[in-house]
Amino acid sequence: MSLLILANDFPPSTGGIQRYLYGLAVALHRYGEEVVVIAAEQPQAAEFDATSPVPTLRVPAGRRFQAARSLASAAINYIREGNPGQKVRTIIAGNWWPDGYAAWLVQRQTGTPYVVMGYGREMVQTGLNVGKWLMQQLVIRSAAGGLAISHYSARQLSRRGLPQHRVRVIYGGVDPTQFAATPIPDEQLRHKPAQYNRPILLTVSRLVRRKGHSQVIAALPQIVSEVGPVKYIIAGSGPEEQRLRRLATEYGTEDCVEFLGEVDDRELSTLYQASNVFVMPSRNLYGQPIEGLGLVYLEANLYGLPVVAGDTGGVSDAVVDGETGLLVNPEDPAAIASAIIRLLSDPDLATQLGTAGRARVLEEFTWQQVAARCHRALVDWSLTSGPPEVS
Repeated sequence: MSLLILANDFPPSTGGIQRYLYGLAVALHRYGEEVVVIAAEQPQAAEFDATSPVPTLRVPAGRRFQAARSLASAAINYIREGNPGQKVRTIIAGNWWPDGYAAWLVQRQTGTPYVVMGYGREMVQTGLNVGKWLMQQLVIRSAAGGLAISHYSARQLSRRGLPQHRVRVIYGGVDPTQFAATPIPDEQLRHKPAQYNRPILLTVSRLVRRKGHSQVIAALPQIVSEVGPVKYIIAGSGPEEQRLRRLATEYGTEDCVEFLGEVDDRELSTLYQASNVFVMPSRNLYGQPIEGLGLVYLEANLYGLPVVAGDTGGVSDAVVDGETGLLVNPEDPAAIASAIIRLLSDPDLATQLGTAGRARVLEEFTWQQVAARCHRALVDWSLTSGPPEVS
């Protein structure tokens, strides 16, 4: 028996969905499922796939309808010819579009059922496009089930036509072994946290408006006024970088803000260990995806970091307010500043939240636990066989 994962968004390209689908694929593989991924071709894909434990078939990249047809064609060929002696029991569509539409096409041709992943606002971003809305209804209502990364995402799937008993929250996960990577010696870092000699605030994400970097920059003058100099490290790249640099200058805090660009896992491990507070006040902006869960909050907690997060979307599933971090109104820089000041001024509270966060992640949010929830849902829906041997 095997599972096919259709993933137009997949590494080596970066982003939350890419990281999630790769993490899920590897976790299901390690859990004992036979997993094959069909993903879009992209630069450096061959090098990435060579290091992946999960077989990955690449199809030509293209615009959404073209991508859907490419994914569907490859899946149909694989089901009919590509795996002698092995039956594909289920398809996991990495997103409702174009992956879900591809899975629907495959189901029509082969009868193979599919489930669709749900993250955040991608399910409500149909705007005034009636055709897109009808397509979404067709894809989601034809699915055998929905796998949601949070209760917020589960509600969105149910509102799109899936009955509640066909929706399961499986959350997202972290790999403690991946993030146990040996930190890079300080002298080898592009930026050396030890040289700052001040508290470090850290955000790890793409540089897009909804992640709330600008709100943290706006909060810096108040933070500096009350607790003294800090260093705000931004790891990641994206279209907002130049605007954020201008904002830091406008607020007179350019010496407080450090832009690192993309970082690898070893450097990221070092940054998590060197930081005092992880902050990402994700915002709910019209027409943009909403934070479905936030894997980086879990990663930060894994390192014992307290978290300041925006109280939007499914973030409250990742961050328990007052227990593993502090939830704030992401539109209020003063509230963001107050939360950060509170943690920097009360080391015992910061340690308490970080310690509780780490314990919670290890108890509930490892990828093995996500794979187990996913497998349990597929078994309950008669889409795969009984419990596999855990490797």
